[in-house]
Amino acid sequence: MFVKSILPRDVQLSSQAFGAANQAMAELFTAGCIGSTCVQKGYLDPDIVRSLSKTCFSILLPMFLSTSIMKTVQKYGLGITSLAVPVVAIVHCLALYFISRNILLPLFDIDGQTVEGRATIVCCSFGNAGVVPLIFAEALFRNQGKDLLQKASSQISLYLLGWSPLFWSFGRNALLGDLMPNLPISDDVLGGKPSILERMQSLKSLFPPPVVGVTIGLILSIPFLRNLIMNSSHDGITKQAPLGVVFNSCQNFGRAANPLALLVLTSSLALGKSRKVDVTNKNTEELAVPVLRRWCCVSIARFALSPSIMVFLLTLLEKCNLIGSINGEDAMTWFMLILAACMPSAQNSVIMLQVADQTDEASRLAKFLFSMYATSMIPVMLAATIMLDKCNFMTSL
Repeated sequence: MFVKSILPRDVQLSSQAFGAANQAMAELFTAGCIGSTCVQKGYLDPDIVRSLSKTCFSILLPMFLSTSIMKTVQKYGLGITSLAVPVVAIVHCLALYFISRNILLPLFDIDGQTVEGRATIVCCSFGNAGVVPLIFAEALFRNQGKDLLQKASSQISLYLLGWSPLFWSFGRNALLGDLMPNLPISDDVLGGKPSILERMQSLKSLFPPPVVGVTIGLILSIPFLRNLIMNSSHDGITKQAPLGVVFNSCQNFGRAANPLALLVLTSSLALGKSRKVDVTNKNTEELAVPVLRRWCCVSIARFALSPSIMVFLLTLLEKCNLIGSINGEDAMTWFMLILAACMPSAQNSVIMLQVADQTDEASRLAKFLFSMYATSMIPVMLAATIMLDKCNFMTSL
């Protein structure tokens, strides 16, 4: 206590920030051990994990995101900063994609035209923008009152509003290219006129469930609709909403999204690590890219280029007066967006390859992602430590 009291205030805050970030990473590591144990004991197999993943992705996560957005809009409103976050997400990922394809891959002598090369580009460009940031935010802010955690969840929701459609359309096309599975072709399509069903199916791929959840949350945040399903408080008097039971039920189910998503993530990585794969690509008959070279390429993109580009974009928005300063009222926007930019690669790329019947590359990518997530703890923890200090969150933690 005496040593702490004589340390400069900045040193004390940095130490506290490091401790908070270390605690969050320790929780993630512990969860990873639990998920791996469940796989080793046979409690979770690929079919069970797939079912849990669909439940979380299609039902629980959209409920969590929509209720989080509604609570934030009810308390803080929806300003220019909120509308700028999805745009930042799109520009950030596109910038990473073009830099990775045209500079990083040639630098590391990786052929971007092969399946493995395209997967590497997607790993460089798209991080885990939903599950891990949400879990990390909960570990940091769960005991600091509802306001900070609610703000953090809302910023991630808005980031996903731009990130998810881009990932499932542009990212999917960049990964699979001509390997992308085709929809059944009807007579109307052969005649040059796609049917209404096929048009709806093509549009559906642009709006995955998390995006639908955020969109519904934004629509229901309109005062007239919000008053129907959310309780409101004025002058200390709480007004019960006619359909409040709907919001409460969705909120309760949404609380299960984070722990279930973490279990799915860790067990999926454990399952991927245990799969046996060939050392060659069956389609191209080429040797796989050495893991170390691929790891260096993706690590530079995810943990150096990605946060640097995000800081540049946020600084540009600040100079244009579209967002506040890093230690002002928009501090949470800075914190969560930079934290999201430091995340390891999105694991849903494995699912895309599996659907395209690229089972060997899917298994190889899953094993590679296991190494990425295992080694991401240090850079993510350092980034969180710096940002907690810069955003002045340590005064409230």
